[in-house]
Formats: sequence, C-alpha cells, structure tokens
Amino acid sequence: MPYKIRLIDETIQQYLKSFPAFLLIGAKGVGKTRSCQEFAKTSFELDNRSVREGLELLPTHLNTASAPILLDEWQFSPELWNYVRHAVDDGLKEGTIIFTGSSPKIDMPIHSGAGRIPILKMRPFSLEERQLTTKKASLSQMFELVNNFKCEEKIDVQAEQYLDEIFRSGFPGIRDKKEMARDIQLEDYIQNMLTHDFVEQGYPIRKPQSVLAWWRTYAGAIATVTSFQTILTTAMATNVEAPSKGTANSYRDALEAFNMIEEVPAWLPMGKLMANIARTPKHFLVDPAFAIKLLGISKEQLINYQPPKSLGKINVSFIGRLFESLVYQSLSVYSDLNRAQLSHFRTNTGKEIDFIVQKGNILLLFEVKSATTINQEDTKHLNWFETQVRDEYQVVKNLIYSGQVAYKRSDGINVIPAAMLAK
Repeated sequence: MPYKIRLIDETIQQYLKSFPAFLLIGAKGVGKTRSCQEFAKTSFELDNRSVREGLELLPTHLNTASAPILLDEWQFSPELWNYVRHAVDDGLKEGTIIFTGSSPKIDMPIHSGAGRIPILKMRPFSLEERQLTTKKASLSQMFELVNNFKCEEKIDVQAEQYLDEIFRSGFPGIRDKKEMARDIQLEDYIQNMLTHDFVEQGYPIRKPQSVLAWWRTYAGAIATVTSFQTILTTAMATNVEAPSKGTANSYRDALEAFNMIEEVPAWLPMGKLMANIARTPKHFLVDPAFAIKLLGISKEQLINYQPPKSLGKINVSFIGRLFESLVYQSLSVYSDLNRAQLSHFRTNTGKEIDFIVQKGNILLLFEVKSATTINQEDTKHLNWFETQVRDEYQVVKNLIYSGQVAYKRSDGINVIPAAMLAK
C-alpha cells in the first residue's frame, strides 16, 4: 500500500537533523512504525526475540549499521535504550537512532533519557490529513497574521461527513476498511488492551470488566470537565464490576501511558488576570471512534438523537461532544506542530472557551459548535474573553462549525468549517 504522507513527517526530519536519538510515541496503530520506515535505512524489530537478543549481545552493531536506525518496540529492550543513552553522552552523531513503541513497563529499570532523548508524539489522522477539502484555515497563518488573518471560502463538505469520519476513526489501518471490518478491529483493539496490553506493561488486572466499566464511563464524559470522582461514582452506580478508587486511578494511569486517554489542562494565566478560573482538565479519548465503540452507540442512534439513556443528562449533547472531540484530535496535532500549548478555559460561573492554543502572547481561541449555522449566543464567550485579556495578549477568535462557508464577522470572529482546519 502506498505511504500516506503525515504532517508529523516534517518534524521527524527536523529531529533527525537536530538530535542523535529521539523517541516517537503514540497509541498503537497510529502509524509510528510505518512513518519511521520512510526515513530509516536500518530497522530492528525488538519484539522479535532473536533480533533483540542478538543486538543485546552485540550492541556495538549499531555503530556500523546504516543510519538512521529504527529500533521498533523499544520497550522490549531497556538494555538498548540505556546503551543509546550512553552513546548520546559520548557524542553520537545526529540522526542515528529512532525509537518507537509503547510505554515501558512500570517496573522497567531505565533512565528517563531527559535532556538526551527528546520525545515526539504521533496521533491519529487530523482533519487536514483526511483530505476532506483542499481549502485550509491554517493555525500557523493565524499566529503569523493575528488580527489580519482572514478566511473566506466555501467548501463542499456536508455535516453528515463529519459523523462518518468519527465512525471511520483516524487510525490508518482501520479507517479505510468496510464498516463491519472497522467495527471488528475497534472491538478487538479494546479487548486486546484489556487481555494483553495491561499485563504486558506491568498492569495486572483481575477483572477486565472492571477496567471496561470505568473506561466506558470516561467515554461518556468526553469533552467535559466531569471530576474523576464523579466518573468513578457513575461507574460504580451503573456497573456491578466497577473498580475501587485506588484501582480506578491505576487504570487511568495505564490508559494515559498507553496514550488512549488525554487530559487538556485548564488555561491558567500568570498573576491575577482573572478570578474564579476552574482548574479541572477536560477529558478526551485518543479517537472519538473509541467512545462510540465503548458505549455501543450506532450511527442511527446519533442521527435520530437517541444516544443510550445510560449517558444520563449528557446524552442530549453527545453529538456535539463527539464533534468537539474530532476537532480536538486535529487541534492537538496542529498545536504540537506549531510548538504551541493547547488548553481550555472555564470559569466557576460557566463562561468557557472550548480550546486555547497559545504561543507566546498570542492566543488562538476556538469555540466548537456541531450545528451548520451559528447565532449570537454562540459567540458571546469569545468576545467576552477578548475584553478580559486584550491588554496582555493578542487574540484570534475562531468559531468552528459543521457548515460550509468560512467568513469573518464584523466583531472579528472567524467562522470556519471544521474540515478546513490545518496546521
């Protein structure tokens, strides 16, 4: 199958020019190995026992192999990680080693590599990589042009296509399969994590259904700032196999280590710029397709606005939160590529900005609405926030929606179809 160029490829090239070794992390199946194979001249698959043992017996073979050298599934060999770390200290040449793989076992005796082996994160396909349209609203241009940024386009992307993209997922080995095959692969992915990955990485679980109960409840809370205690309480109230608090915390740590759940931190400015800012993180899964699969929701249920009643009061907003999750998936990619920080904002009185992408004193604000049209109510928090920070920050206000027309409002808000978002 021909290689599909990824946005992160350019950054991989930059890392190869800048560092002797680096580590590419990300959830299983996001395409780490395939992308690195495009750059590597030599590859070692360390989950192959004979390959691993041979290289551990004679690690100096790395000194003569053609670089860049890909050490795939590095977590199987902490010895080689430590060998390369010492080689970096001894002057290893830039562009020599690429590590890829999963998180190390929790009891693995390795040095972190901090200051020596930088980490780069790969995520599922962003909207730009899904190529729904060739017309773009670029974050890099927003940072460059700030108030002069303007985007006036019309695209031929229907609202239903975003729902299709959510079900297809952003995983390269899954999204192009037929519907039945996609469903099976997503289900197998979840089951393999429960029965294999947890144990392999040093997280023994006696009751896989207990993990699943907590994970499902977390999936029902995506794109919210629901407290972890509430998630646990809900899991315990609706599932016989729900875990205890301590056990639930270990599950959360494991799923974060596997890059399956992600927490967007609250935006907390320095000093006393604002009062009453909520500090709770906003919850997301690595891909909204997993939320749908974990909760057992069909496309028909979403189209007919009939998510399961087990979601409680939040079921009426679930389509919007899936759409926000799809947008988050892209903004997280673009933020990384722009070397910017991604956060959210919420006050204790209910004012909120879905996402803030910050670089220096420039703030890109994003309010996300799944509707095809917008109204004045949708924009009020963007304008309010600008009045609060305009003396300290330059602000670009964006409203992302499922409509087809990009334009700039008289109050300076850029209204942008989600499919146009780009790095």
